[in-house]
Amino acid sequence: MIRLFFGLPLPEACRARLAAIAHGLPGARFIPPENYHITLRFIGEVDEGRAEEIAAAMDRLAHPAVAVRLSGLGVEGARHRAATLWAEADPTPQLAALQDKVERLCRAAGCAAETRRFRPHVTLARLKATPPARLQDYLAAHGLATCPPFSVDAVVLYSSILTPRGSLYTEEMRFPLTAGALPSARTAGEPP
Repeated sequence: MIRLFFGLPLPEACRARLAAIAHGLPGARFIPPENYHITLRFIGEVDEGRAEEIAAAMDRLAHPAVAVRLSGLGVEGARHRAATLWAEADPTPQLAALQDKVERLCRAAGCAAETRRFRPHVTLARLKATPPARLQDYLAAHGLATCPPFSVDAVVLYSSILTPRGSLYTEEMRFPLTAGALPSARTAGEPP
């Protein structure tokens, strides 16, 4: 079994900018910058046969590159019980259309329909018992953090291994964003 999801990678300059504010919040387990991404579709645990079917379906992806703009920080959950700190991405029609195409291709490959509403973001930290006042201070100091707008020219299929120190992500395949579908580029020697 392999745990998979589709996401959009961030450019190095944006990763560095977000990593520069990833400190100073009690109860926060900050995500390593190499794991920063925007999740388009979480798939979960599948066997290798299903992983190949999903990859084959995604080879039919036809979508132009998308512009992404991060527009500040947000939290999931009420501030007194926040669970996740993230950098929000503008929910543009182009980004929503791409996510919809990825969702439809996943469903065509036999994945169950996604039940969660798509809210584009980059997870920066998992929060546990973070004092609400400290979270408020952190958001006041860093809440307007952004990156210059950037263009994303590929959807990435990532595998994820859960460890006690957090998840380890590996880029398995890239699916170019162009006007027409192109063959994917495997980044590992083995199929996903």
